[in-house]
Amino acid sequence: MANSNKLIETFDTVELYRSDLKLCDPPRYLNDNLIGFTFEYFAKVLFPKENYLFCPPGAAFVISHEDDHEDLFDTLNGKDVSPKKKLLFFPVNDASDTSMLYSGRSQGNHWSLLVYNSDTKRFYSFDSSMGSNYRPALRLAQQLSCVLPVGEEGDSDGWNHSNNNNNNNNDIDDREGKKQEKPSEKKPVVVVKSTKVKVTEVKCPQQNNGYDCGVYLLAHAKAIAESYPKGMKLESCFEHLSKHVDAKSATAMRKQIPKWIKEVESSARSGDGGST
Repeated sequence: MANSNKLIETFDTVELYRSDLKLCDPPRYLNDNLIGFTFEYFAKVLFPKENYLFCPPGAAFVISHEDDHEDLFDTLNGKDVSPKKKLLFFPVNDASDTSMLYSGRSQGNHWSLLVYNSDTKRFYSFDSSMGSNYRPALRLAQQLSCVLPVGEEGDSDGWNHSNNNNNNNNDIDDREGKKQEKPSEKKPVVVVKSTKVKVTEVKCPQQNNGYDCGVYLLAHAKAIAESYPKGMKLESCFEHLSKHVDAKSATAMRKQIPKWIKEVESSARSGDGGST
C-alpha cells in the first residue's frame, strides 16, 4: 500500500503518485495529477519551442473560482498567463466545491478544454460531450479576461488589472525614467473583467463513453498544438481533429501517458534535467 502512494519523481511542478498510474487504465477517469503531468510534458518536451502556455488543472480551478482580486491577479501572474503567448490551454472541470480551492484537486465529473488565441482575442471550448462544460468554461474565461484581451483589434477590454493609482508596480517610473519613491501603503488591486467575453463552442470529436473526457482533453490539446503552426484555424478545425482524435487515439493516449512518465522519471533520476 505504501508503494502505491509513493511520489514519482518527474517535473518539479508536478505531484504524481504510483496510484495515479492505475487511472490510465479504462474505464477510469483521469485525475488532476495525470492531466497536470501531461500538460507539463507538452510544454517542456513536445512543444518547448512554441509560444504556448499549458496551465495546470489546479491553477485553472483556482483562477476559475478565486473571488479575491489580489489573489486572482497573483495566480495569473505566477502562471505567466499573458496575451504574449500565442495559444493558452486550460483544463476545464465542472467541480463547484470551492473547499477544494487550494488542494490542487478539482474533484468534478467532466473535463473539457478551453483555448485562448491571442491573434483573434477569442476563447474556444473543445468539449468531448458538447455543451456539458459551457458554464464552467465561460466562468473561467470571464476570470481570465482581466489579463487576456477580448474583442476586436484595438478593443479597450482586457489588460484590465490595476491599483488605485493606475500603476501595477510598487516602484513607479516617471516619463524621464527616474524612479520615484514607493508608496507608503500598498494600494488594493482592482481587477476589471471584460463584459464582452464569449466562448466559442467548437465542433470536435465526441467521446462514446462516460470516462474518456480527460483523455479527449489531452488529445484535443495535442492535436491543436501540433497543427496550429501549420495554419489550422480553431474556429473550423473539426475535419482536422477528426483525423487525429477518436476512440482509438484515446486508447493510445492512455497507453502513452505511463511511457512519458517513465521517460521523465528516468531522466530525473539520471540528472538529465527531466525534473526542471
